[in-house]
Amino acid sequence: MATILVVDPDPGVLADLTGLLESEGFGVKTAADVAGAIAEIDRAHVDVVITDLMPPGRDCLDLLDHIRKVSPLTGVMIMTEHGTLESAIEVMRRGADDYVRKPLDLQAVAARLKRMLEHRALAHESLLREQEMAERYDFRKIVGESAAMKKVLEMVRRVARTESTVLITGPSGTGKELIARAIHYNSGRRAKPFVAVNCAAIAESLMESELFGHRKGAFTGAVENKQGFFNYASEGTLLLDEIGDMPIALQAKLLRAIESHEIIPVGENKAIPVNTRIIASTNRNLLGEVKRGAFRDDLYYRLNVVEVQLPGLAERAEDIPLLVDHFIEKYNRELRRKVTGVEPETMHSLMSYLWPGGIRELENVIERSMILCDSNVISHACLPPALTKEHGQITTLREAVRLFEGQHIRKMLGLARGDKKEAARLLGVGVSSLYRKIEERRIRS
Repeated sequence: MATILVVDPDPGVLADLTGLLESEGFGVKTAADVAGAIAEIDRAHVDVVITDLMPPGRDCLDLLDHIRKVSPLTGVMIMTEHGTLESAIEVMRRGADDYVRKPLDLQAVAARLKRMLEHRALAHESLLREQEMAERYDFRKIVGESAAMKKVLEMVRRVARTESTVLITGPSGTGKELIARAIHYNSGRRAKPFVAVNCAAIAESLMESELFGHRKGAFTGAVENKQGFFNYASEGTLLLDEIGDMPIALQAKLLRAIESHEIIPVGENKAIPVNTRIIASTNRNLLGEVKRGAFRDDLYYRLNVVEVQLPGLAERAEDIPLLVDHFIEKYNRELRRKVTGVEPETMHSLMSYLWPGGIRELENVIERSMILCDSNVISHACLPPALTKEHGQITTLREAVRLFEGQHIRKMLGLARGDKKEAARLLGVGVSSLYRKIEERRIRS
């Protein structure tokens, strides 16, 4: 039940509004002047204050300022006599939500009050969601104590305070979207939308329309106007994931949008201003793509104002115990388990593995192990064969080198998205040599 405070020197107005509001199911408090109103607000929460424009004692603006200071989610409705409309508008500019004229139409007051409470509920829900996102993506919640991750987080803290374009690079599964969200929810745009777009998942023929929108009749099937991702992320942040997969023909239009802060929907002649921060991410070597002519150099340098390079999990192995604890805690909640940790042999295998799938693969391994393991401690037998077989059979340096070589080839093939010529270049070997090693180690590419 919402609580309404009515402030007016006229006992008749107080009685009329009290009767109306109580009949509508509201709790009602009353005050004859500003001092009494402030005392009521300080004593307990009030959802809406309905106040005369000129109550006795201190000015109405004093009451409004006090409300905004101590209870910013409290709504304010002004009652004004005929001839004081300009003063009421000034109070609205200072933060009041609505005004009604005297003599009061009680049913109109009730309707406007309900509408105000609905808007306030939505604002409160939005604030809670914003606070939840800010807490979830607080830098302190990102798991990592290694030197590599400390360096990343320090850079991310700095760039979050700016409006600069950011390029996040790193192997698959390293948490690029998590870092992008952390930048957004720790920036001045945190209350606005964060929109993530996977460029690799959109058909080339649709990508321009998806990014910039289109006008009705622009092409077959365009039966109505449609906004694009730039519009959806207005005043917020747009993450262009897998930016290396964007068709080169569209890259020039993206560059223009970033530089001019304008977009041109398909089928439109006029540019539309946009205010959207761009973050791009990729697991490719974009500079290598530029040299191959597959990515525009001007777009690369425009995106790469600040580059955040995320290390692979093998490069931050000292963080693995922290991540394991984090995932055990997560899946204890989701699976209703009471797993307390892992055996020393299990941890040894987890820290020795190269993790070609990154943090995502580690999370999957912990979830799987907790599902299949009956005890409250994850044993070595609970791990998938990829971890137990390879490490359990290693006895010689040659075997260890062979294991590392196979895993590193898989990692480079992943970075090259299966392109064996590019993978061979990254590895510094000939293509025929790479094919031979893939065949010897039965590597699926």
